[in-house]
Parts: sequence; structure tokens; C-alpha cells
Amino acid sequence: MKKLLHQDLVFSVEDVRKNILLPFQVDQAYDSLVIHFHYGPKYIRDKEIIMPQIQACVKKYFPAGYELTEEDMKEYTQLLNFVTLSLDKEGEYVGCAHRHPPEQTIIISSRGSSYGFAPQTVTPGAWRIVLHVQAVVVGTVDFTLDAYGLEEGESIDAIPAL
Repeated sequence: MKKLLHQDLVFSVEDVRKNILLPFQVDQAYDSLVIHFHYGPKYIRDKEIIMPQIQACVKKYFPAGYELTEEDMKEYTQLLNFVTLSLDKEGEYVGCAHRHPPEQTIIISSRGSSYGFAPQTVTPGAWRIVLHVQAVVVGTVDFTLDAYGLEEGESIDAIPAL
């Protein structure tokens, strides 16, 4: 197992709608590529922070004049920070993970890849992870990512926790 990439990043509200490019080089063929990432905090539950943002979204995305009732407001208990990931190799799209869990492990292999990613032989060349900062509610979001090349017989269980 070889660590191909490690990134510790911090995102803020100014990073929303930005794509963060993380190029890395694969120097030999591997049985699989494993990308493991975590970010947080995921949930923002402070009503003083989230209610003005929810009301602004209602004005922006709901029909003109729509008002949230007190009962509606009870349903909105949190907002989410959200970072997604896509992957390409030599400029060709391999796939994306547009999923909400704040910790994910993505596997790329010719035998089968994680949902959203094409089965792909992990060959030498220029690979690139693209992080898509979808939402930062307030403050900052800490993000950590590791990418590993695994040879045949190596298990993802050997990958250290983030």
C-alpha cells in the first residue's frame, strides 16, 4: 500500500461553489485506488444561525409571497455543510460521489468501483480529485483526504483512520 495523496484543508463560506483541484501522480499500476475523506462539522443546529438562512432561501427559491408558518419552522432543525468529490484520470471522467455522509471511502478498481464511479484499471498517469464545496453554513469546515494505491491482496482494512 502506498499513500499517493494527503490533504488537510479548511473551507469557509467564501469557498462555496468553488472547485478545489487535487492532482496526484500514480507511478505504477495498482489493483485498486482507495480515496478516504472526512469533513466536519457536518450539522449546524444553532437556530439563531440557521433560521435567517432558511428564511433567505425561502425568499429566493419559493414562489413570491410564500411565508413559512410556525409549524413549518419546527421542521427545520439543522443545516448541513456539504463537500462532494469527483475523479478523473488523464482528463477523462471516472465518476463522482454526490453523497451526504461526512466520512466516505471510495474504491476504484477494474473489478468494480464504488457507486457513481466507472470500473477502472488503476494505471500510471495523472489523476485528479476535484472537491466541490457545496455548502459551508457558518465558520469553517475541516477537511482531510488520503488516497492510496493498493496492490493485489492488500486490504482496505489496513488503511489508517482519519
